Amino acid sequence: MQEKIKIINPGKEKTAIGLLSGTSVDGIDAVLVKIKNSGADTGIKVIDFETYKIPVKIKNKILINSNNSTAKIADICRLNVIIGKLFADAALNICIKNKVKPSSVDFIGSHGQTIHHLPDMTPYEGFKVKSTLQIGDPSIIANVTGITTVGDFRIADCASDGDGAPLVPFLDYILFRNKNVNRGLLNIGGIANITVLPKSCEKDEVFAFDTGPGNMLIDGLMRRLYNKPFDKDGRIALKGKIIKLLFDFLVQDKQYRQRPPKSTGREYYGTEFLNKISRLTRTARKEDVIRTVTEFTAFTISYNYKKFVYPKVKLDEIIVSGGGSYNPVIMNSLQSLLPKVKIVKMNSKGISAESKEAVLFAVLANENLCGNPASMRSVTGAKKDSILGKICLA
Repeated sequence: MQEKIKIINPGKEKTAIGLLSGTSVDGIDAVLVKIKNSGADTGIKVIDFETYKIPVKIKNKILINSNNSTAKIADICRLNVIIGKLFADAALNICIKNKVKPSSVDFIGSHGQTIHHLPDMTPYEGFKVKSTLQIGDPSIIANVTGITTVGDFRIADCASDGDGAPLVPFLDYILFRNKNVNRGLLNIGGIANITVLPKSCEKDEVFAFDTGPGNMLIDGLMRRLYNKPFDKDGRIALKGKIIKLLFDFLVQDKQYRQRPPKSTGREYYGTEFLNKISRLTRTARKEDVIRTVTEFTAFTISYNYKKFVYPKVKLDEIIVSGGGSYNPVIMNSLQSLLPKVKIVKMNSKGISAESKEAVLFAVLANENLCGNPASMRSVTGAKKDSILGKICLA
């Protein structure tokens, strides 16, 4: 057992795999990377990135079991195993694609699949708790692949009264801090989040938070109205117009206006929220509904910048990643709403917009195995920085 742990030498270049399925459940992102050193000195080289499809029936089960009113304990129990096996297959497939023997991979970092995320401190049976649940157990991944796997990263931060999210600011700090530029890193996945890196910042000067919905409302309505998983290249939204009644309703939402630290998810912007939109738009043109929620997404991001970032740090540029970076309606609206900030799409440091979060979990696994705290209390509101993740030996 000790010999397996000893393979993690911070100065040695390591081969690693990062795995992720986000709140949009678009697929399993797998990245093959080389990592050297740790902490602020971490060096990262992306070898390959691939997204592997999740079977439609399993995707639907994940969405059903992420909803309070439709979730079943037995389904979640089974999905925990199935998703673990699908993640393991993704890791093995990216090895096959690149002619890499699994035995030569030092470790896997797997986020798993979020089923429920409850970041608000809630009284419960005499306790006060913040909680989160990701499934796709890392023990299964380690067993199937034969590769030491680190997973279940968020709960350690919750144990210190943090939100368990966002985690990506750690990678942003490593890759994008700059001596001369105030920089924002905006990730538009299912949920949108922003990391703020003041020029010449130290780790404890970084702050970040979820701004509100990213693609989640758009994707949910695309499934309902068009039976499609997402609005590819914003094509539907480009055909539509803003429905004033709907937009006015959406901007009254209180969640996106909360003060940081904060995080959110499908628990809030899921089925019940979509039902409210559907009730308001029964007679509306479908493309107008999509356009309106797309514009709302951009609005929530700009609101959070103006309210919670600008008073502290005037950003010179915002680098955008995630699926939303491919939606021209979101990108153009952001630039219009924030005319004094340069809005650019991520394609830097050899890390694409698509692969960034998968890279994060390879990096977080490296930090765990090197014994380094990787949570950021300035971001999550935790009492202390924690070592994130659980080690599952193969």
